[in-house]
Amino acid sequence: MGEPHTRARALITLQRHFAPPSGADELAVALLEDLREMLAALRLRVLPDAAPNASTIAAAAGAGPLLALFADVPALPPLAVEAAIDALESADVALGPCADGSLYLLGLRAGLDSGLAGEIAAAALAPGALHALADLCDDAELAVALLPPWFRLASENELSFAESLARLSLMSEEGEEDFVGDRLRLWFEQQT
Repeated sequence: MGEPHTRARALITLQRHFAPPSGADELAVALLEDLREMLAALRLRVLPDAAPNASTIAAAAGAGPLLALFADVPALPPLAVEAAIDALESADVALGPCADGSLYLLGLRAGLDSGLAGEIAAAALAPGALHALADLCDDAELAVALLPPWFRLASENELSFAESLARLSLMSEEGEEDFVGDRLRLWFEQQT
């Protein structure tokens, strides 16, 4: 990893693709706070923009390596974030893909052209992000690092999967430490 002065910074986007029938606001807060806690544990500075768009992401990327993370991602593994940071040492872009074609993480290297960074950020925030980004990065001949897949809450199925992960992590010696989702666990407990 880079020196502290070149350490990537994080920007959290608050897009919400799914809301459960009850407790939606509390779930959103739980996911956001779990993500912030994990980023703090990794010593990443979280930029204070509460509603980033393509322009703010591109502008933030101009000041050094940047990770744009999505707040509707339950228990994002810290290893995925660390892999993105490491990947930006040699790649222009790091992509954290989801099965539905969206992203859970977008990493932009320092010094990436601001216009191109804006196009990449706009594609990352749009539906079908992964397909659009593949084309965009290929056309621009960018070096892309693909991270392990994860998931975002986009349906009741993903919410059920997140609950299963939370419960299974309590039964595993390593799982409890690897699953960064204490507030998410509490939210599930309060729903029963």
